Amino acid sequence: RRTATQDTILQGQSIKAGDKLALWYLSANRDESVFGDDADAIRVDRPNARRHLAFGHGIHRCVGARLAEMQLAILLEEMAKRRMRINVVGAPTRVAACFVHGYRSLPVEISRY
Repeated sequence: RRTATQDTILQGQSIKAGDKLALWYLSANRDESVFGDDADAIRVDRPNARRHLAFGHGIHRCVGARLAEMQLAILLEEMAKRRMRINVVGAPTRVAACFVHGYRSLPVEISRY
């Protein structure tokens, strides 16, 4: 939580000095002004797909973000070389809490094509 230090207007909402503010992580990556009307859809082909906040932002960006991105790129490249793909074989189990909205599990299988 944060406390506003001065009066301001943010996205048409008036915020007065002393007002308490909270960041809701559930809203991250769902800003319609950034991602359009289908902000809730998972679309890796978005022109601005790299504007996501999965690893945080600025000085709070995850120090392992580049390593994670590199690992995923290598995994996908190696799977493509071996003609392997990931198939979803069941419904996901979701995590739904005040600060987290994600997946607990997603049943998959790896097959060749």
